[in-house]
Amino acid sequence: MPELRCGVVTCKHNKQNYCNLDEIEVVGSSAQISEQTSCGSFEERKGEQYTNSVKEASERSDVRCQAVECEYNESRKCYAGRINVMGSDANRVEETECATFKKGK
Repeated sequence: MPELRCGVVTCKHNKQNYCNLDEIEVVGSSAQISEQTSCGSFEERKGEQYTNSVKEASERSDVRCQAVECEYNESRKCYAGRINVMGSDANRVEETECATFKKGK
C-alpha cells in the first residue's frame, strides 16, 4: 500500500494530513495532468466531524485509480510509493487532485 498524504484539510477523512480510510478512489479516467484528477472519496467536513472518530489515521491506504494514463496505475490500482492528494480549501470532489499523477502510458 502506498503512503497516502492528504492536504485536503476540509475532508472529514483527513486526520493530521493522513487519510483515515483504508481505501480511496482517484477519479479522472481521461486525465492528462494532475488537475484533471480528483479524490472520489472526498467528503466535506462539517465542524470537527470525522467518519469514525475512534479510528486512527493510517499513513497507508489502498488506492483505486481510474486515471488510466498515469504511470503508477496498474490494473486500476496505484503503485506509487507515496501519494499526495491536494485541495486544501476543497468543498467538492472536483476541487481535489492527485498531485502524484504523472502521465506515462
